[in-house]
Amino acid sequence: MLLFAIRNLWEHKLRTALLAVAIVAGVAFIVASFVFTDTLGSAFTDVFSGSSEGIDITVRGATDENTGPFGVEAFPRIPLSLSEDLADVDGVGTVTPNLQDLVVQVTEETANNPFGPPTVAQSWPQNSDFLQLRTGEAPSGPTELVINAAAAEESGLSIGDTVTLATDGPASDYTLVGTFGYGEDNGSIGTTHVGLTYDAMEDLLDTEGMATSFELSLANGATVPDVLSRVETVLPSDVEAVDARAAVEEQSAQLEEGLSFFNTFLLVFAVIALIVGAFVVYNAFQVVVAQRGRELALLRVLGSTRRQLVASVLGEAALIGVVASLLGTGAGVLLAMAARYLLEVIGAGLPEGGLTLSTRTVVVGLAVGVITTLLSALVPALRTTRISPMEALRDQPDLRPQKRWWGWVGFSILVVSVALGLYAVLTVGDASAVSGNTTPIIYAGASALGCFIAMFLLARSLVGPVIGVMGRTTRGVTANLATENARRAPRRTATTASALMIGLGLVATVAVLVSSVEDTIIGSLEEAFASDATITAGGFNPLIGMSTEVGDTVAKIDGVESVDRQNMITISFEDGETTFALGVNPETVETGLSFESIDGSLADLGEGDIAVQRVEAESKGLEIGDRVPLTVADVPYPGNVVAIFEYAGGISDSQSYFLGYDVVAAHSQEPTDLNVSVGFADGIDPAEGKERLLAALEEYPTISVMTVDDILGTVRTGLNALIGMIGGLLLMSVVVA
Repeated sequence: MLLFAIRNLWEHKLRTALLAVAIVAGVAFIVASFVFTDTLGSAFTDVFSGSSEGIDITVRGATDENTGPFGVEAFPRIPLSLSEDLADVDGVGTVTPNLQDLVVQVTEETANNPFGPPTVAQSWPQNSDFLQLRTGEAPSGPTELVINAAAAEESGLSIGDTVTLATDGPASDYTLVGTFGYGEDNGSIGTTHVGLTYDAMEDLLDTEGMATSFELSLANGATVPDVLSRVETVLPSDVEAVDARAAVEEQSAQLEEGLSFFNTFLLVFAVIALIVGAFVVYNAFQVVVAQRGRELALLRVLGSTRRQLVASVLGEAALIGVVASLLGTGAGVLLAMAARYLLEVIGAGLPEGGLTLSTRTVVVGLAVGVITTLLSALVPALRTTRISPMEALRDQPDLRPQKRWWGWVGFSILVVSVALGLYAVLTVGDASAVSGNTTPIIYAGASALGCFIAMFLLARSLVGPVIGVMGRTTRGVTANLATENARRAPRRTATTASALMIGLGLVATVAVLVSSVEDTIIGSLEEAFASDATITAGGFNPLIGMSTEVGDTVAKIDGVESVDRQNMITISFEDGETTFALGVNPETVETGLSFESIDGSLADLGEGDIAVQRVEAESKGLEIGDRVPLTVADVPYPGNVVAIFEYAGGISDSQSYFLGYDVVAAHSQEPTDLNVSVGFADGIDPAEGKERLLAALEEYPTISVMTVDDILGTVRTGLNALIGMIGGLLLMSVVVA
């Protein structure tokens, strides 16, 4: 039977190839997700492991779950004076302080760009086996720096060129004196990386006597567990010591998790492509079995058993699955390469090295492809067991009445699905969005899935009436033959239509969803802004904030009528929940933000007080006068609820808590502003006002100035890009169908 299956596939090469394509897409997305994940893990584990060579213990600030780009924890700085205490610990050989942070390399492309690529600046270590000079020399003066070789090549920088860096204040110029790599790797590790002297780093970050971490190496004969326990005894409560190897694994895992959105994205489309492919394979084998009825009947007459006939059809499916899976594996590797290139385009390139294709990935790809194909062909294969040799040899169509229970099951599922959808619509609300209640979303998803299944089951009952109506509008012999052929085999027609239904249905869903979201967001934003322009921190991680001097400068600009500053800090509740609170100025907050309603008064927001967004207050049962004990920057805070507010435009903003601006500044290690909202005097066009702001803030190249129209345009562009990307991938499933 194996040779028989191979012969049939060879005689229908085009059909075999098209069936394989139906499975290739799904396998490709699955393989791409695994290859991408494995490559990330391997690349960053190697890099982080290399960076910890010669380091046994890392001392750092205890994290409060703040995260930087791609989900990597951002640790608070710690006193540099700890180095003396650490050096006195028995078993510690050397103590090397490290100071680093995200900065912005100022160029024509990154100046005033809110989404500029990241640059990591760090103090240059005197002795490092990991950071190795490629050209030039190490930095030794206050205005000298070195840069990773890959970034220098990409930017066209040479020894002696000027490199401009900035944080939250004015920019500083440095002279490039050398380039470096990571061991034997010149890769970018996803960013531009510069090294300065420790004193130069303190000046750049406007900090003194602080360190990001200490790197400890042990004396001969000492062990990490023993020294680690002794180190912990000299550290304050807000500083922690960890095994350097554990820190490497932690960083690598966090980075992989931060980039896992690519994985989820690919796996979603893998499932869609496989479902569509399964419909195609199922329908194709239905047709194959019907076409080969006489042939299979003849085999029955010649003595073939039912089991052998089933094995023949499933053998063909298995061979198609194997070929499709192998092709899908190759396509998946190419797709992973494309994903890697896309990361590099957005400024998050990976270290040098090839893609990782593990045995596990190949096995999973083969298993998914083959099993999907076999399951899709199983029902058609079982139909061969019901073939009567004499009936098939007469080549008469199957005139047995269709089973009606399919229609009743489909109708029942449709009713339940519609009910779930209505429930989701009626119960979803702002509280769900803020509190994280995903129940309405789950119900909506179940409703959509149920509708797809119901329409698939109902389709065979609807084929006759629908084709009958459509047939009346067609003329000609060809049209009549097509109409009768479609009506003669309603099951085949329904299955074919279902494959297209899934792809087109998802395309329509995404289009409607994005269009609705765009209209909602645009309308809400137009109402939510009380100001004419907003100034935010630029760079790859805007949460680092900007200098408070920006607001001082703006207040002095001719034509500026109002200035509202906002800052931000992490707060933690007694139940362990950690989130951000926005610091607002009670006197000016309503010139920057619009509110639908305010219970209580934001003017009463002082030390010990908190304001809560209405949907958050309702979800937690809070009222004016209640107390919400919390910690602000690890300091206990009473949390007296003095106001409950609701944003204008129906926005359920993630910023559900307000503290006083001065309260946040007092609890911050380095006070900065997150936003500065600006209102212009009557008669000044927002575009003209923006030009005045940019001219006055020229020495702050990292900030971004945007009018309301600029913000709305950015939102529209992002949504259009999203629907284009998703629509393109979904269109592929339609093509497969």
